[in-house]
Amino acid sequence: MKTLFLLPVLAIVFASCSKTDTTSDPIADLAVQKNIVVQSDWTITQYTNSGIDETSNFSGYKFKFTSDGVLVAVAPDTTFSGAWTMGTGSTKSDDNPSADDKLNKLTISVTGSKLMDKLSHKWLIDKITATEIWLRDDNLASNEVLRFGK
Repeated sequence: MKTLFLLPVLAIVFASCSKTDTTSDPIADLAVQKNIVVQSDWTITQYTNSGIDETSNFSGYKFKFTSDGVLVAVAPDTTFSGAWTMGTGSTKSDDNPSADDKLNKLTISVTGSKLMDKLSHKWLIDKITATEIWLRDDNLASNEVLRFGK
């Protein structure tokens, strides 16, 4: 009788013990993303604004994100400087909660031309890998996408 009682208890104990943690630490993820972004120069591999592909406008530009928050855009005939920051997504509830609220954000502020003004934005981070940075506007209606690659 004791054995019959003990088996379900042991099954519950073992089922509740897990060696994998499915939650990620947003601060640690953010630190990793920042380290990837500052490691090398980037080019724009895709820029769409209102669904229109404007990638070719950035042909020849190299972008450098420095660890102290400076963004430098260099083309053969000109250089622009600005700033960038990265932050964690909001976890607070608001009137229009969205899954996007939890995405990390990369904010770019660089001016000096209409072309650079287009990049100045608070972007949602869809993906950052060693070779790609995928960003999109937090306003889905704008259909604006910015992607960097190596």
